[in-house]
Amino acid sequence: MMWPWEHLLVAYGLYSLTTNVFLRRSPSAAETIAIAIGSQLPDLVDKPLAWTYGVTETGYAIGHSAFVVPLVCLATLVAADRYGDRILAGAFSLAYGSHLVTDVFNPMRSGRPPEPRVLLWPLASSPAGDHGGLFDHFVVYFSRYANHLLDGGLSAAVALQLAAGFSIVALWLVDGAPVVSDCLRFVRDRLR
Repeated sequence: MMWPWEHLLVAYGLYSLTTNVFLRRSPSAAETIAIAIGSQLPDLVDKPLAWTYGVTETGYAIGHSAFVVPLVCLATLVAADRYGDRILAGAFSLAYGSHLVTDVFNPMRSGRPPEPRVLLWPLASSPAGDHGGLFDHFVVYFSRYANHLLDGGLSAAVALQLAAGFSIVALWLVDGAPVVSDCLRFVRDRLR
């Protein structure tokens, strides 16, 4: 399982590197918000549908489906085009796609093969869990994560995760801390 912050770190890192290399600029605040939404949307759709409402068998269904994703990205492009900012659709789509790719390859972190079934709903589904509702799932998974961090000490996996997190936060700061800097500027301008 990947945590929400891991999906966000991967998506922001990819988008920031892409804009800095190809567009010679940092991500804007609006693009950063689109990245945050796109990096979380598959889980925000699928986890509650499965774990709270029982609509699907697993937390990898509609929002993760390779058959639904193109429609979501196309709808985002149409909406962004309507408002004259297609680059936001690109930011959202890259983040959405990075979420799916990392979910497929995430099992490799624990020595298992990639799991393409997470993208094949309704033709195939990942194995269903049995931990109850959304809150129950969160508690179970977060407890495992915390125990892994506390019991295992600073393993190579934890060190890599921390290094990746610090690297992306540093990249975000180099980019001018989009969203936070705009909020601070807004407040400063209103106080004048």
